Amino acid sequence: MALLFTLLRNLRGLTTLSLILFCLLCSNLSRAQSVYYSIEGISAEVFNGMSSNAKTLWLQAEQKQEAQRVANIELRQARIKYWQAGDTCLWILSDIGKERPITFAVVTRDQKIERMEVMVFREARGDEIRLPAYTAQFVDQTLTDDGELSRHVDGISGATYSVRTMKRIARLALLLDRWIMPNNGSTVVGAE
Repeated sequence: MALLFTLLRNLRGLTTLSLILFCLLCSNLSRAQSVYYSIEGISAEVFNGMSSNAKTLWLQAEQKQEAQRVANIELRQARIKYWQAGDTCLWILSDIGKERPITFAVVTRDQKIERMEVMVFREARGDEIRLPAYTAQFVDQTLTDDGELSRHVDGISGATYSVRTMKRIARLALLLDRWIMPNNGSTVVGAE
C-alpha cells in the first residue's frame, strides 16, 4: 500500500509538472511571431543603395471598393505608404491569415511582381509560404483584366489560410501599382 501511495504521489508530481510545461508551451505558441525582414532591411535589398522616396497613395471610395472586389481585402485606412525608386515600388502590406496578421513586402515594377517576401509571420502554422521555393511562384505575376493572378499558384497542405492571404496581398499590390503608374488607363488620384 505504501508503494502504491508513493507511486501516485510521484505520478501526481509528474502530472503537475507536465501540465505546467504544457501551459507554458501553449502560451508561447499563442504569441508566436517570426520576423524575417525589417522595413530598413528589405528596402536596402530592394533598392540596393539607390535613393528611394517614401510616398503615400490616398485612397478614394471607388478604389476601396475595387480592392474589395479584386483582392477581397477591406481597406479601412485612408492612405497606403510605399517606397519608390524609378519604376520599382516596395509595398508593405498586411492581412489576416487564419487568426493573426501576416506582413508582406511586395516589390512591383511595370505592373509585375518582382519579389514577394514574408516580413512578419504571426500564425501558429503555415510559415512555409516564406520559403524561396514558394515565393518564386509570385515572380512575374500580373493582374488579369478580371482581377486574378496571371498564373496558377500552388497551395501548401496545412497552410491554406496563409496561402490565400499571400494571394490576396499579391493581387492588392498589383492593383495599387496599377493605380500609381502613369498611362495606366485610369486617373491616378492621391499619389504623392
